[in-house]
Order: sequence, then structure tokens, then C-alpha cells
Amino acid sequence: ERTPETLMILVDNSDRPAPGKFTKALAGWPFVEYLATGNNPGYFGGARAGLSLWHSHHRKQPRWTLVTNVDIIFRTGFFRTLSTMEPGSATGMVAPSILSLRWKSDLNPQRMEPYTRKHLVFLSRLYRFPLLHNLYIAASYLKKLIRGLRSGSGPAARREAGVIYAPHGSCLIFSRHFFDRGGSLGLPQFLFGEEIVLAETARRLGLVIEYRPELAVDDHEHASTGLFVNRKMNRYYRESVLSILRHYYPEQTGGQI
Repeated sequence: ERTPETLMILVDNSDRPAPGKFTKALAGWPFVEYLATGNNPGYFGGARAGLSLWHSHHRKQPRWTLVTNVDIIFRTGFFRTLSTMEPGSATGMVAPSILSLRWKSDLNPQRMEPYTRKHLVFLSRLYRFPLLHNLYIAASYLKKLIRGLRSGSGPAARREAGVIYAPHGSCLIFSRHFFDRGGSLGLPQFLFGEEIVLAETARRLGLVIEYRPELAVDDHEHASTGLFVNRKMNRYYRESVLSILRHYYPEQTGGQI
């Protein structure tokens, strides 16, 4: 589904990219460009590389910039609806309805209110132990499953459109105002925690994040990463929480965590 201004950039973060496989598959898709980073700069590192490719061909900021993971399937009409939307002067980001095919519920809004420092410190301590981390993940999955069974995944199960604190990271839509006011796709950490970073960035720029359920995608959640974490991923989670505490709770972050 293409509109005249649509350009899709497929960023390959593999340590050993195989461009031949992708370029052959994309031969009939002239509005899709393939980009291999040659290493693994992380989710947002790949997004920054894709946005840089856009800017190498265009002088002005795109009206909307989408960053998604590989698990996302756009529903029919998504891009056509988005192409008719003009961001308000205070709109920094838009969060679509992300319907989890695993949990049968909408993953957005990710958060309506900011996390407390107490909760983030709790997570930073929990993430010291991979087993406890995975038990915590299992409990959150059970909560999602129960919520999905109770509410279903149809339109009636979604929240009404409105301002939220943080969007779910699997499909992020930035307005041009986010970048025009100084926002970027830079993260202070390698992986994870991007939802909090973006929420705090938007707030500091005087922008809001809007949930817009008329934009809908399906999410094969964790199709590429798996449901639970190994020691390496567990370390990334802990580093992310510690980084967020340092950058966004500096006046409160004292003592040993």
C-alpha cells in the first residue's frame, strides 16, 4: 500500500548481512530500500542509520517517521489513514493501536503515567538476577493473558484516543515536530527503555504523545527475540534502567543501586 510520499527502509542489523537475499526479494518494491549496517548498533541505532539514509536524499524532515521492529504487520488502510493526518503543533509522537496476536489485547498505551523512581530502583535490583527477571516476565505475561481474555482484541477493547505518557516500542510514529524541536533517535543505552526515553524527551520539548486507535497494526510479539531473557539480554535490561535513573532522576539518584 503506497502513497506518493512513502519510503520504507529495511535496516539489516546482522553482524553478517546477506544483501543478496533481501535485494532479490525486494526487486518488485521500488519504494523499499535495503540498508545493511554491517554490525549490530541496536534497535534505535538501526533506526538512526535508516533516517540518515532518508536525509541523504531529502533536505526536509518527513511529516511522519515510523520506527518498527520486524514483528509488525500493518493493517489495510494504515498508511492511507496516516497520510491524511497532519500533526498538531504540540504533537511529538503518535502511538497506534498495537494488537498483540499472542495476548489478544492492545499493547498501547504502554504507560499513562510516568514510572516512579521507587519502581525503577526495584527493577534495577531485580535485574541483577536472571531467574528473578524471568519470573517477573512470566507474571507480566500472565497478567496480559488474563486482560486479553477478559477484554478481547476488538475495537471495543481499545482505549479512546488521547494524550498518553509513553508508547509501546514495537511501532513508533514520530511527527516532524519531534525532530524540528531537537529530538533525536539517540538512546543513552544500547537496548531497551526507549519508551521512557522518548516520553521524557517529548515532555522536555513541550510536546505530547497521542494514542490514535484508528491506526492499527498486528504484532507477532517476541517473534525475533523470544519470550524470556538470557544473561546477556538481562544485562542490557539492567543497564537500561540504570541509565534512565541517571539521566531522568539525577536529583534523586543517590546511594548504591
